[in-house]
Amino acid sequence: MDFIIDLVKEQKQLSPEEIEDLKEKRDEFTIPKKKLRIYYEMPLGDGARSTVYTGFIFGKSPLAISTNLIETQRFQDCKVAVKVPPAFGSDESEQLFREIDTMKKIGYHKNVICMLGVCFLDGKPVVAFELADKDLLEYVQSLKETKTENSYFSPKIFFSILWQIATGMQFIASKSIVHRDLAARNILLTDSFNAKISDFGLSCSIDNSALNEEHLLKKLPVKWLSIEALVSKIFSEKSDVWAFGVLMFEVFSFGQIPYPDVGLKDLMEYLIAGNRLGCPQATTEEIYEIMMECWKEDPEGRPTFETLTNVFHEILEKASQSYGYVEGSMDE
Repeated sequence: MDFIIDLVKEQKQLSPEEIEDLKEKRDEFTIPKKKLRIYYEMPLGDGARSTVYTGFIFGKSPLAISTNLIETQRFQDCKVAVKVPPAFGSDESEQLFREIDTMKKIGYHKNVICMLGVCFLDGKPVVAFELADKDLLEYVQSLKETKTENSYFSPKIFFSILWQIATGMQFIASKSIVHRDLAARNILLTDSFNAKISDFGLSCSIDNSALNEEHLLKKLPVKWLSIEALVSKIFSEKSDVWAFGVLMFEVFSFGQIPYPDVGLKDLMEYLIAGNRLGCPQATTEEIYEIMMECWKEDPEGRPTFETLTNVFHEILEKASQSYGYVEGSMDE
């Protein structure tokens, strides 16, 4: 791992203190080669920064050993998802170590995907995560494909998922971490619809939120960025709250691409002029008002994730007390 640490240090993206912290913790989350098997013939997904394969951990995972929590003890002798970078240049090293470091700071939370450990294969790190069934974008798009116009659907599952995401983001914000890539594609779902926030490769700490990392800024998801992030490259819990509002739009539009008729170069002026995403047909004015609260131009006027957690908890309770079905068209 010293080779990787030196590589990252040369880029001057991590502070000396962070480098030392990586050295101290390098063994804590290391998976011995003989204890991790990767099934390269069983890919789970392929992205710009990595390919994810099915894997298997033999014995206890480093997370189960280091935390010793009842909730993490299931991560032993189990199937896992293994993230393998296709290449390992400077950008890949920075993003991968950013994600590893962030996951260590976060620790365990039921609504954040668990990093189980890191294994080094031929000097290249691969990261093992808990296995999920599908991502949220895939799920809501599948609903659009399988339902017909004027079909009935239960919004309770949507409210539950959004409540879980808000809960996880509240925990992440309490760790002074900004996700910066919160979107439906980065929410993983188990087969029992437990929501897990994933993909921290673009995250940053709140005390280092105004970043000038041009190579990383170019990779940020423009259509999910807040006005202050687009204009001034300022990121905070409130910029993640803006992205949460866009995620809500994705959910209730069944996976529609945000701002389909607005070019990326025009988006900043479009938002500054006061324009916002419209209300999806399959939701209510009450839910759309929450989205609009998340999209206030002044970050201070937006709700916190603690507030959003409470709001969706109340909505979920009300939905549970009613018959729980609304009529909605999925053909926007």
